[in-house]
Amino acid sequence: MIQNKKEFKKYIEQLAIESVLLDASDIPKLGEILKIIGSGIEQCNDVPGSTSETLLLAMKQYIEKMVLKKVDDTAPFEEAVKCLQSSVDDNVHEYEIEQDISLLLKKLKYEIKETPKKASRNLSNKDEITKIEKHNLTEEDKKILFEFVNEAIENLETIEVNLIHLEENPDDPQLINEIFRPFHTIKGVSGFLKLKKINLLSHSVENLLDKARDGEIKVDEIVVDIILEAVDLLNKMLNQVEIGLQKNQALETEEHEINILLEHIEKLNINIEKIGNKRIGEIMIQRGDLPEDIIENVLQEQKRTPDKKIGEILFEKGKLGSKQVIAALREQRRFGKKQSEFHVKVDTGKLDTLVDMTGELVIAHSMMKRDIEKISENNQKLTKNINQIYQITSLLQKTAMSMRMVPIKNTFHKMLRLVRELNKVSGKNIGINIIGSDTEIDRNLVDELYEPLVHMIRNAIDHGIEDPEVREKAGKVSQGVIELRAHHRGGNVVIEVFDDGKGLDKKKIIQKALALNIVQNTDDMKDTDIYNLIFHPGFTTAQKVTEISGRGVGMDVVKKSIEKLRGRIEIVTNPGEGTTYIIRVPLTLAIIDGIIVGVGNERFIVPTLSILESFVPRKEQYLTVHDKSEMIYHRDGLAPLIRLDKIFGCQNKCVHPWEGLVMAVEHDGEKRYLLLDELMGKEEVVIKSLGEKLKNIRCVAGCSIIGDGKVALILDIPDLIEYTRGEQEQINDELVMP
Repeated sequence: MIQNKKEFKKYIEQLAIESVLLDASDIPKLGEILKIIGSGIEQCNDVPGSTSETLLLAMKQYIEKMVLKKVDDTAPFEEAVKCLQSSVDDNVHEYEIEQDISLLLKKLKYEIKETPKKASRNLSNKDEITKIEKHNLTEEDKKILFEFVNEAIENLETIEVNLIHLEENPDDPQLINEIFRPFHTIKGVSGFLKLKKINLLSHSVENLLDKARDGEIKVDEIVVDIILEAVDLLNKMLNQVEIGLQKNQALETEEHEINILLEHIEKLNINIEKIGNKRIGEIMIQRGDLPEDIIENVLQEQKRTPDKKIGEILFEKGKLGSKQVIAALREQRRFGKKQSEFHVKVDTGKLDTLVDMTGELVIAHSMMKRDIEKISENNQKLTKNINQIYQITSLLQKTAMSMRMVPIKNTFHKMLRLVRELNKVSGKNIGINIIGSDTEIDRNLVDELYEPLVHMIRNAIDHGIEDPEVREKAGKVSQGVIELRAHHRGGNVVIEVFDDGKGLDKKKIIQKALALNIVQNTDDMKDTDIYNLIFHPGFTTAQKVTEISGRGVGMDVVKKSIEKLRGRIEIVTNPGEGTTYIIRVPLTLAIIDGIIVGVGNERFIVPTLSILESFVPRKEQYLTVHDKSEMIYHRDGLAPLIRLDKIFGCQNKCVHPWEGLVMAVEHDGEKRYLLLDELMGKEEVVIKSLGEKLKNIRCVAGCSIIGDGKVALILDIPDLIEYTRGEQEQINDELVMP
């Protein structure tokens, strides 16, 4: 027997509506359908053998398999819905299925299981919290949970960015919808996965956003603050779920954190004149599904109960059936659905393996080409085939590398919230513009750039941009501007951080540098060198330490982080107009452009970004200091000569520089000359790690396998210059000719 026939009929009609255009990949929709099926099962008689209950159990099981991607055919489910609809026809008083459903159960692949005891529905939120217990989770369960966590975190990042934009454009319905949808997804999937805390919080925020969509509340700073708090708390809970899965243990967020936030959400009650989009009821009126005399009554009813939509009122009063609602739903979806690109998620480990293997393929091709050239130099057909293979492997490598490229916008967009928070702390009014956010960069570089950008923006807000009153006195607008720009140039990504503040104070920098004994004299220093002093550890011109900056650690971290990525940072500043920090980093850390050089029987790779020139010095250009430090005098400048054979324990073929050649390399304004036996060509090489035991070797950034099958060390020019800096400091005015 059905406990409440009216309720049961309502659930079946809801099920029919929700099943419209059912998509096996729409997890939130499947979650909603499971909830409706569960409600329908509760209305069925507890006595085993009820055909309605059996069919609902089979449908529930089928949807669960669909979520797990074990089935994707929606036809059996749609047939089952029609069967249930026929059972709730007014002529069938017992609401029981009279036809044989055995064939339908077979199509639904129903597996009879022991019916679990029904749990109480009167649990408190605290009691409903589900812990992750290792004995309850299969590997398939863990995989689904991991996928949910990753997708939810991505959704929250998008929400955070859109919230900042929404604060500036609070009446933009599209922005509200773009924030609402990911919360709806998180709510739906977390409910299915029994993550009750996450479901509870996301559901509350979803309700808040739904009111914003309907114009019942106004989106202002308070609303945005609360939703951002919810984003932070959801991120925290998702991270705890991930850690719990990794450690096979339960990790919970403090209950009071959620309760406080839920109370804040409940207290929001700011009314504003309603605005709305075209709803299901309005579509049905336009379609002519309703006579004119009913329309006026329904509109009056909606005025008395504004929380109800026109479609709901019509359905409850029995003025329209589910078929008409379904037709209107189809029309709404037809006009409202956007065409989107199809994306396939790839595990990052597999992607890295693909990149590594394409690198190996390029190396193998180089070795094969070299060997074939020795065997048959005049075989044009063979040479043509080898070149064709090269074209294919080169394209494959570029494609694999491009798959690892991601837009820099995720990192840039995180700065929107940072500026918003720092505005509150500093009391300044600062806007942020983003240009070139679609510029792509190796995903391994993205996270590494976050911290340097944070330090630079903090520095710009605290030291660069003036208070509103000061700006107005100087003839500027009261609102300061920070601009983030990104673009490709050559094989690099160029990132610029601009502020329209007062610029760097050259005099203050000199005074502080002298006081800290960083330099002894600045008379002969170029402006560029003076400005670069701010990157020195412990350097700050701040009069006092603030919450934002002033401890002299930020810009030092910036420079070290950028150099770690084989990049450079420059400063361009104009007093009274502002400062631009220009960062140049390679597109990827996986490959590097380099010149292969020979020193005795060894091969080294010098990054092209560090090379100035190569030449054979004249004998008179070679100088020594106290018969010890070797120097090369070239282009009116003097710089130390580095013998790589002494550092790496190999043997140069040439003893004197004029017998071989030297290569001028430079980093951060410091120059060195490398003594070489030969230049062997320019190549784009695949960087390989030296492994755990050899990773701390000085002056080496990695290694690569070149065409002859030998391993070539990639020189770390900044470290090489640092390693030999002692010799440079011994130079004095007394030069002795050999």
